[in-house]
Amino acid sequence: MLTQRYTGKTVLVAARERMSFLFDEFEHIIVSISGGKDSTALAHLALVEANRRRRKIGLYFLDEEVTYQSSADQVERLMSMFPENITKIWLQIEFNLTNS
Repeated sequence: MLTQRYTGKTVLVAARERMSFLFDEFEHIIVSISGGKDSTALAHLALVEANRRRRKIGLYFLDEEVTYQSSADQVERLMSMFPENITKIWLQIEFNLTNS
């Protein structure tokens, strides 16, 4: 059974520490984004760390061409936040969604 262990850190502090670890351990970092809340928060944490370290990261978006306009707008906002730290990877490829 899992037990909770409290560290005395906020979620934000712990997330920043984990992001710092990733930048220490990996030369190439790519964040997959959807334009939703979770990927926006993750991308923002990665972009702030990349900017702080003067490094580039990839932001990857798979455009299914059936996403909400607000999601595509959010992806565009993310991809313009720190242009000097971003390699944009925006793919639109034809594929068949079996769940639609």
